[in-house]
Amino acid sequence: MRRAPLALTASTTALLLLVGCTTSSEGDPAVDPGATAEPTAPETLSLEPPECLIGEWTITQEELQVFYDSVRDATDGAVTFVVEGDTGLSFTEADFAYTPDLTLTITTPATAGVATLSGSIAGGYTADTTTVTTANETVDVAYDYIVNGVAQDASVIFGNAVLGAPINGGDYECTPAGPLISFDNGFGRVPVQLVPLR
Repeated sequence: MRRAPLALTASTTALLLLVGCTTSSEGDPAVDPGATAEPTAPETLSLEPPECLIGEWTITQEELQVFYDSVRDATDGAVTFVVEGDTGLSFTEADFAYTPDLTLTITTPATAGVATLSGSIAGGYTADTTTVTTANETVDVAYDYIVNGVAQDASVIFGNAVLGAPINGGDYECTPAGPLISFDNGFGRVPVQLVPLR
């Protein structure tokens, strides 16, 4: 399952410091005149709509948590979610693919269960300078919702997250980080930041 943490862990920081202390000077152009540095092209994202949509993107676990927290807030805390995993979203000039790959721990006053979603929702789309609209969606999402070891019908809880891609009809903006698209959470629209797939 892909992860996109926003901060370095202590162990990762320690590892980087260790590598920095033990790196050989061989191959460093500043020390070894015979070495050549690999050129690195700066990564730039289009800020022009609708071209800024085109690409392969990730919705990080942190961003998904904000999205599902909006459902909690809309239901006055009647249902809460803890997200593990992330979701892919890609656009070509004419088609899109939404690829969830996550586990949700879902808690209500009466039950607590674990749901998993994987697969894809794909189709065509059109976009003007402010809105993206999907069409001809093909849903191929596998989902399970287990409460006390018993499988339940997740479609009632998931709604658009299972039956359709939540981007349809959403406003969007082109930002330096990636497209910011308003997703449908069943109660309204929530801005969701996309970042480039790594």
